Amino acid sequence: RKLIELDIQHKNKKINDSINYARRIQNAILPDSNAIINALPDSFILYKPRDVVSGDFPWFVQQGDNIFIAAVDCTGHGVPGALLSLIGYFLLNDIVKSRNIIDPGKILDLLDEGVTQTLRQDHNDAATKDGMDIALCRINTKTKTVEYAGAHRPLHVMKSGIMEEIKGNKFPVGGGLYKNQTSFTTTKVVLKAGDGIYFSSDGFPDQFGGPDGRKLGSKKMRELVEELHPMPAVEAEQAFNHAWESWRGEHRQTDDVLLIGIKF
Repeated sequence: RKLIELDIQHKNKKINDSINYARRIQNAILPDSNAIINALPDSFILYKPRDVVSGDFPWFVQQGDNIFIAAVDCTGHGVPGALLSLIGYFLLNDIVKSRNIIDPGKILDLLDEGVTQTLRQDHNDAATKDGMDIALCRINTKTKTVEYAGAHRPLHVMKSGIMEEIKGNKFPVGGGLYKNQTSFTTTKVVLKAGDGIYFSSDGFPDQFGGPDGRKLGSKKMRELVEELHPMPAVEAEQAFNHAWESWRGEHRQTDDVLLIGIKF
């Protein structure tokens, strides 16, 4: 019996060591926070993986006056989610950096194509139905214009103190289930100083908690954006985190959480 226990401990240690090393690899692909702060001084990224590695990741590329920033949510969490996140990361880089595609809807079309091909979901007997939800923005800091495309994820815009929600398309990237009938839509928003945008993975609104153990929900999330928008980004990030943790209370974290806020 002692031998079995030792064997389990040994295997457990090997698995944990592997996952911890995988986290180091995953962390290496996360965007450099200094680069983001330089490009978007009044912004924050609230990132709370559920497990050691995560299926959610923020993605960021700057090219001249164009800044591309996304909240990506891959199917699942933990190790499978993290493997998918690497696929998403390298495909996005290739589409924007190598192929110079700048229209957000077109980027998502090509990402969908890339995920489908990489996971061989174009065959009828495809083994994986995995994919990703994403909110993607192209921001021009000079003109203060934002172009947005989303798969299942909305963009919350604070414009002259008023909240506007732009819904994403109702199909995911990849997944092989829907064979996207249509292409992704790009929506353009022109902002001015003091306005802001907020987007997240579904882990933020889907957290169970509160007095009745219910989901936080998208309505409460919109209220939080309206309430916390006037704060500087650093304080807003802490306030969002505090509100989310208070809601969660004693409940375990449901999913990976990623929330990005940018003020102009």
